Amino acid sequence: MAPNGKLRQVARQWLHRCVLNFGFSLQRVNPFERTLLKYMLNRPEFWLVQVGAYNGITSDPFCKFLIDGLWKAVLIEPQRRYCDILREIYHDRPDIKCRNVAISSSNSTQPLFQIASDAPNMPYWAPQLASFRYDVVASHRDRIPNIEAHIVSELVECVTLDKLIDQERLPAIDLLAIDVEGSDFEVLKQISSLTIFPKFIYYEHLHLSSSDREESYQFLRQHGYKVHAVNDGDSFAERRT
Repeated sequence: MAPNGKLRQVARQWLHRCVLNFGFSLQRVNPFERTLLKYMLNRPEFWLVQVGAYNGITSDPFCKFLIDGLWKAVLIEPQRRYCDILREIYHDRPDIKCRNVAISSSNSTQPLFQIASDAPNMPYWAPQLASFRYDVVASHRDRIPNIEAHIVSELVECVTLDKLIDQERLPAIDLLAIDVEGSDFEVLKQISSLTIFPKFIYYEHLHLSSSDREESYQFLRQHGYKVHAVNDGDSFAERRT
């Protein structure tokens, strides 16, 4: 089945599910799924740029589209061991590229704080705690006792978002997903330097201060986006203009 046909098939399956679960109204469906549903019905292909892809599976709302071959993607993961997992998963997919870099405001190297790989008795989500901000990782001490003893740093290559997009020569960005443990707004602000704006943006606001969260909403509105809170930790924006 051609990519366009696969996108339409999945969109129709979602619509069928919505009809079964909610009658004939899409209004009660998550805005993220509802807008993607409508968009995918008329698209020949779909490009994802995911900043902070981790292992591509755990707590990832997009992996089903990649695994099923529906989307093309550039997956960005600064933790080398998890970028290697991504490359193994998608080794036979030339339309999915995995980059072992971090997105930052400059092209440089920076220390990335993370949980040591040999730390004992960690919850399954602990390896996802990787951030340029030590305080963001350490703030999980209420759920990981003595977490400071298990935080290590690793120098990682950093590039700006516009440089990475230029390197990959993407024809479009249908969805920009950002999950970088506290630096999400810093990455988000870099869309101003892009020559093509993402149609959709999905980012984690969980670790933003209330003022930064509101500022991120104002920033997106100024760039033509309509913003929704998907849940307590994530926000979703659609560009209207």
